[in-house]
Amino acid sequence: MTLEQKTEAALAFLQSHRSGVLATLSPEGAPHARLLYFSADKDFNIHFLTLSTTRKVKDIETDPRAAFVVAAEDVPQTLQIQGVLEDRTDTAVNDPIVNHLFDNLKSNTTYFAPLTRFDPGKVFFYRLKPTSVRWGDFTHGHSTDEVFTELHKA
Repeated sequence: MTLEQKTEAALAFLQSHRSGVLATLSPEGAPHARLLYFSADKDFNIHFLTLSTTRKVKDIETDPRAAFVVAAEDVPQTLQIQGVLEDRTDTAVNDPIVNHLFDNLKSNTTYFAPLTRFDPGKVFFYRLKPTSVRWGDFTHGHSTDEVFTELHKA
């Protein structure tokens, strides 16, 4: 596969998922990881909503660097993104990505996303802007160099 084909496959994979794991560092330097619902655009930016009272907001205010992972077991593939989180709350009104995020939050008709169960205090809208995107496709290749591809590096 060419780099362009791998990039297209990785983006299709990312956009076919609704949840992934965001990792940040606490003000004390402890790692925090949590599952969250997200939306992604064509540039591999990850967009998500969170309440102002969450640990992730304190983490982001201290150090905006983060990592994000989406993976699948049925077809062994993973996308690993590192980047910088940006508060985009002021741009959120009627943003199509925010509308898509709300659709993701309501997508499970049996159980709603955790965000919908908490006090609806101020909701923040964040974007993880990638500095590095790594695509792992374990359906092809037999070595690390054949399986992992750096798609983007700042």
